[in-house]
Amino acid sequence: MARHEPPAVRKKQILEAALRCFGEKGLRAATMDDVVAASGLSKGAIYSHFQSKDEIFRALYGLFELDLFEAWSRLPRTDPLETMRRMGDLFLERLLATRPLLDCWTEFLRQPASRERMAETYRESRRRLADLLREGIAEGRVVDSNAEHLAASLTALVEGLLLQAYVDPDFDPMAAWPTAWQLAARGLAA
Repeated sequence: MARHEPPAVRKKQILEAALRCFGEKGLRAATMDDVVAASGLSKGAIYSHFQSKDEIFRALYGLFELDLFEAWSRLPRTDPLETMRRMGDLFLERLLATRPLLDCWTEFLRQPASRERMAETYRESRRRLADLLREGIAEGRVVDSNAEHLAASLTALVEGLLLQAYVDPDFDPMAAWPTAWQLAARGLAA
């Protein structure tokens, strides 16, 4: 008989099992039965926390987002360009460390509810970048330009590296990032 655990412990257990399943089989091929088997819990225990694998994936995505934004908030705010570089480092490191999230990305984008959730994340990350860029513009460290457009361009730079890693597993976005950032920083510097 399974031990009774607090809901937070069970949710974590389910999410860890689901992440393994999604990584092994992909979001589309993995089933709730796979998650049940990987978690060691009953179907009832799983369904008492999550009604579908899409709901589980959105919860995993939410944890990733929360972790990322908290890590960004803890970065020292000395030089805006250095802070933005570190934000890129953290984003790439965290997403690549949870490869199943990257692998599920395209399937996630096909669902309207998930796309809207991801759009919220993009809006928040662009807002944070634009705030840093405006700070750098005000200090004379960043070229005077539209901060929102610059933030969108930096987002596209990082996403482009991730897309290449998704399509070509031999491509290492972490190895390419320093060069990509150097190019971006030169263009951003006042």
